[in-house]
Amino acid sequence: MNIRSVISLSALLVSAMPLTSMAQDYDFHPALSDNFSASLGAMRSSNSFTVRAEGTSIGPDIFDDVDFNDSLGVSDTSTFLNAQLRWKFGSERKWSLWGQYFSNDASGNATLEEDVEFDGVIFREGSYAEAGVKLAVTRVFVGRSFVKNNQHDFGAGVGIHNLDLSAYIEGEFKIDDETTGEQKVDVGGSQILPNIGFWYNFSPAKKWLLHARLDWISAAIGDYDGTLWNSSVGVNYQAWRHVGIDLSWQYFNLNVNVDNGDWNGGVDMTYSGPVLSATFNW
Repeated sequence: MNIRSVISLSALLVSAMPLTSMAQDYDFHPALSDNFSASLGAMRSSNSFTVRAEGTSIGPDIFDDVDFNDSLGVSDTSTFLNAQLRWKFGSERKWSLWGQYFSNDASGNATLEEDVEFDGVIFREGSYAEAGVKLAVTRVFVGRSFVKNNQHDFGAGVGIHNLDLSAYIEGEFKIDDETTGEQKVDVGGSQILPNIGFWYNFSPAKKWLLHARLDWISAAIGDYDGTLWNSSVGVNYQAWRHVGIDLSWQYFNLNVNVDNGDWNGGVDMTYSGPVLSATFNW
């Protein structure tokens, strides 16, 4: 999603808010008392990608994890959309439905300084190769507040992370010192992983909100076996009644083994960095 789309969505959210409450006063940050809150932001991420794809055409002793940053030149930084939504419901609005989406597509190229084996294909030292890693995450979460008032909101719940993951290497495929032409090798898969989570929001003053959230799972689900962490901590300033500015730090790590018909291997990937967002509540 480009900047123009983000601005258009932000304008739509503002225009949809009830005009009758524009002058409403509040003692603490209104995100704690309003039913809906949303954010549209950009995350500046430090990336780390290690991927393993075990082929069947060569011996088992050379199946190494491939560092896509150091070995293949895939960018270790990127900027991408990070969008979130929360709806509080129930008689005392202690129940919440959350949603989050982000997607990162990182790529790069390098002249290989050592042999790289990926899904049964060996890209020899001295070959020129291009590579990329893409991950799209859709998070849905349902939780209940156990401590909730005008200043505090602490709760826990369960949710799912829908992961759509792919990686590829494309370059010269060499046997001895002879080039046999270019070849592209790609792997990928998608999986829904359940998780447990916790959050805490605190408003120390009228326009300020401190917030933290943690999601975690360690289990074998479907084709995936491993752990997932998705957390954030930040501060929000309410510039106007329904619009604020948020600065947070997000950490996402996926470390799993994968075993399906298209991909037998694993991945260890991390996104971490600041997120600057426009927030909306009503």
